[in-house]
Amino acid sequence: MRRISPLTNALGYAVVAGLTLPLVVLLGVSLNAGVEQNFPPSGLSLRWYANIANRDGFVSAIQTTLILAAVSTVLSTVISVLAALAIVRHRFFGRDALLTAILSPLIVPQVVVGMAFLVTLSALGIFSSMLGLLLLHAAITLPFSARVVVASLMGARVSLEEAARSLGAPPWKAFVLVTLPLIRPGIGAGAVFAFVTSFENFTATQFLVWDRTTLPVEIYTYVQTESDPTGAALSSTIVLSVCALVLVLNRLLGLDTLTRR
Repeated sequence: MRRISPLTNALGYAVVAGLTLPLVVLLGVSLNAGVEQNFPPSGLSLRWYANIANRDGFVSAIQTTLILAAVSTVLSTVISVLAALAIVRHRFFGRDALLTAILSPLIVPQVVVGMAFLVTLSALGIFSSMLGLLLLHAAITLPFSARVVVASLMGARVSLEEAARSLGAPPWKAFVLVTLPLIRPGIGAGAVFAFVTSFENFTATQFLVWDRTTLPVEIYTYVQTESDPTGAALSSTIVLSVCALVLVLNRLLGLDTLTRR
């Protein structure tokens, strides 16, 4: 392997520093003992983290967001596996169009997606409901999980599944016992992407919230009227929680194997 030049190495460190510096500042602001969002902090305190639980809107929004993210992740993951089987293992008319339709929310601006769902759900009479939010989040998370699952299934050798079938295993059993373990890291990675995408989505979600809001919308509403570091504390909690989730799933599912293929 060729050695990385010092300039390339320095640029890499600069990019990493540029990506992590805002998170460091956010964490520092959240620990500020004062009532203003100052960095560096005038003192260290966890009072603003404790203040999260004192606001009913945050607690309710966290519950709504977790339920919404979990259900939409399950839906998008199941649909991704079924769609990947159809796209990778079969040839049919409209195959490319199906893949394009699944990935289209990545191309269309979130404002357009949110407005389209607002108009459509209003016409169907299910606007301002958890069902409407669930349909929206399933649509916007599906491309993230589908891309990874399709790529993982393409990398799985179909000959192994065919060998199991030649030994008498039914098609569904051969898939579950042979192919599914091979693409498990991809399914896990897709589920993580879907969960995080649903959890942090603001642009499209704001079109469909009513008296029950999601956490990103609640944070946005809070920072418009308040200037204390509570918003920074909650945002830091989200960042740390996502990092912990990825580390745990990487240990359980081996997500790092995707980068070694």
